Amino acid sequence: MADNKKYYYLKLKENFFESDSMVLLENMKDGYLYSNILLKLYLRSLKDGGRLMLNGAIPYNSQMLASVTRHQVGTVEKALTIFKELGLIEILDSGSIYIMNIQDFIGESSSEADRKRAYRSRIERERFHGQMSGQLEDKCPDKTPPEIEKEIENRDKYIVEQSLTEYPFKEIIDYLNEKTGKAYKYSTETTQRHIRARIKEGFTLEDFKNVIDWKVSQWGREEKMERYLRPQTLFGTKFESYLNEIPLSKKQQAIDVKESVEECIDLWSE
Repeated sequence: MADNKKYYYLKLKENFFESDSMVLLENMKDGYLYSNILLKLYLRSLKDGGRLMLNGAIPYNSQMLASVTRHQVGTVEKALTIFKELGLIEILDSGSIYIMNIQDFIGESSSEADRKRAYRSRIERERFHGQMSGQLEDKCPDKTPPEIEKEIENRDKYIVEQSLTEYPFKEIIDYLNEKTGKAYKYSTETTQRHIRARIKEGFTLEDFKNVIDWKVSQWGREEKMERYLRPQTLFGTKFESYLNEIPLSKKQQAIDVKESVEECIDLWSE
């Protein structure tokens, strides 16, 4: 008898638990609980291509996720907060939870870039429809569905073009690459999100360059710390703290490596 069931599975690389996010996650208190929750969310989102919605219609709340992952509600709530800070999930106003890197673990590798673009577009469309809910009939009662789809497409294109002109993504990342000898891309979504957030808080291009210079002088010669000279660490929630460290006395600049590693781990636990 033929098996007509549809099976879903993750394709994890052998170094999955060596990624920066997983290393930071598991170094936290209760980190192994968080990594277990994360993997269960990955698996539960597969049926809907990376989105967590009960039966495709009902948003999961913390209590529901605690039940299906078999963890305490408080642990799940803290885990979700950490996952958001690490850029592993995105929670929309509708309550939909999207696993941001799920496309790395499903499908054929040759179509990875296309799948990631399509997945991001799906998230943006759901966010846009949520914002426009109740407004389209009043503002555009004569529009047919294809015309609405064209409006969304034009809006997404405008947002991308506007972001590139309003925010100095390229200049900041080019400067970081020049100082570190690395090759980060300014077009990466996570990188742009961190830069955009800091600029909205009032920080300037010069502030970014100062933080880069300062952290390169601190971490650039330490093998264990050099890996943290990256956009998500430098431009994350500790950005203001890094900026206010400048200048420090020579004695203060001689940071103990062990304390520095703990500082980086604490980036996501606060």
